[in-house]
Amino acid sequence: MKRSKSQALWAVILLALLGAASFYSFSRVSDDDKLDIVVILKSTDDSIEFWQVLEDGIDVAAQEFGANVDKRGSDTEADVDGQIALLEEAIKDKPDAIVLAANDFNRLVPASEKVKKSGIRLFVVDSGINADIAQSVVATDNRKAGELVGLEMLRQLNGKSKVAIINYVRTAASLNDREQGVRAVLDGNPDIVTLETYYADGLEENAYEIAKQVMTEHPDVRGIIGLNEPTSAGAGRAIRDMRLQGQVKLIGFDSSMNEIKLLEEGIMQATVIQRPFQMGYLSIKTAVSALRGKKVPDVIDTGSLIITKQNMYEEENQKLLFPFYDR
Repeated sequence: MKRSKSQALWAVILLALLGAASFYSFSRVSDDDKLDIVVILKSTDDSIEFWQVLEDGIDVAAQEFGANVDKRGSDTEADVDGQIALLEEAIKDKPDAIVLAANDFNRLVPASEKVKKSGIRLFVVDSGINADIAQSVVATDNRKAGELVGLEMLRQLNGKSKVAIINYVRTAASLNDREQGVRAVLDGNPDIVTLETYYADGLEENAYEIAKQVMTEHPDVRGIIGLNEPTSAGAGRAIRDMRLQGQVKLIGFDSSMNEIKLLEEGIMQATVIQRPFQMGYLSIKTAVSALRGKKVPDVIDTGSLIITKQNMYEEENQKLLFPFYDR
């Protein structure tokens, strides 16, 4: 009797081990398999250098880690319906993984849930969604980056001042987190009056017109904050055209050639540099690692740094302003 009980116990253990091995072989992909990954970006707008650099990181990682990567994106970051349609289309294509830079914090949730139900791995790059669905998020800590901007604006201003914030779109988590970080610093300061947020609705030209309007209607405004590359560049052009450089301090995000020129001219006092190449590269590396059975972090912060005219020529900062293959 004892012997039969022992045999039964070992049979149960053996079945459990076989089941675990079967699940593991099913849930991981061989290192030799070519993986199919669809990347859905906020925009394929060639005029925004941030996305071009991020795509460069994706391309390098795809080649290095042996993945077939199909990059798709809306015409503009304001086209949420277009991005939802792209995500629905990607689900039908049944790739091994989808990497998403979400245009809308809430509206992309239902389609993202469909990704998970379809058995496709979901990863987020740059900007997330209002649900814990993605296996990993690769992005800047945008609230922290916003706090850096707020602190730098305080450093640039002298005494009581009025500040305007220009956001690009209303619904992107990354931009709204930046705004929250900025306001966490500025709104509680008794010397600062922060105006209601202005929205450029996905166009640099709108940011230009908004900045002109702000400086005309509020001649006592002393600071403007652009929350991404187009809003920063648009506000900088407005300050230049109205000959208010120095009088109105501008702090922005990202490092396009236009922004670098604004820094050199003294029109922009500072910009927060992200690492879009790293974002693109690590999003693919992380997806491939997860698909091949490796544990990956829930969140990967790619970091941010304040760049000014005074430190922009330092060697390490030049690598960030002019990103090359550097991981």
